[in-house]
Amino acid sequence: MNKRTIEAVDLLIHVAALMIGFGITTIVMKVTEPVQEAPEIIQVRTLPKLIPDIEAKIKHQPQELTSEFEEELEMSALFYAVEPIGRYYITAYSHMETGSKITASGGTVHQGNITTCAADVPKYFHFGDYIEVGGHIYRVEDTGRLVKKRHIDIYIPELSKVKSYNSHYETIYRVTFPFGKPQD
Repeated sequence: MNKRTIEAVDLLIHVAALMIGFGITTIVMKVTEPVQEAPEIIQVRTLPKLIPDIEAKIKHQPQELTSEFEEELEMSALFYAVEPIGRYYITAYSHMETGSKITASGGTVHQGNITTCAADVPKYFHFGDYIEVGGHIYRVEDTGRLVKKRHIDIYIPELSKVKSYNSHYETIYRVTFPFGKPQD
């Protein structure tokens, strides 16, 4: 077997172990040909997927975080994998600059665990693609006439923070969710 095939099989074994650890007992694997476009996934990370009960516990009783609570919090994590896709120019924008909270994809700009960003659609990305910039996950939901090629424009609601944002070049990562995408 070549190196990419071995890496792909190794990744499947790790994913299967995670699935078993989370009580998912049905695993379906179909092996046909060696993976031709095997992404060079460098790391599996977690994104907190807080449910209202857990969020309330964190806000109102932070001193009572028991091991049971920590397990519940860990079980609510959303696993995702990242793959480096290159260095991009990172800038920021606000709905206060554009005059609208409606994105080019028809949604509404938002900030949170997953935040809106603008990118060059459809040449470099598609609406709904997930990327990681600076340890934060963004979903490509917008575009702009100045957002071309290797340029990502992240959404920040406060105009004062946008004006003080230091534009820079940074390696960004494509994000994939092996166990399903997050719910909005």
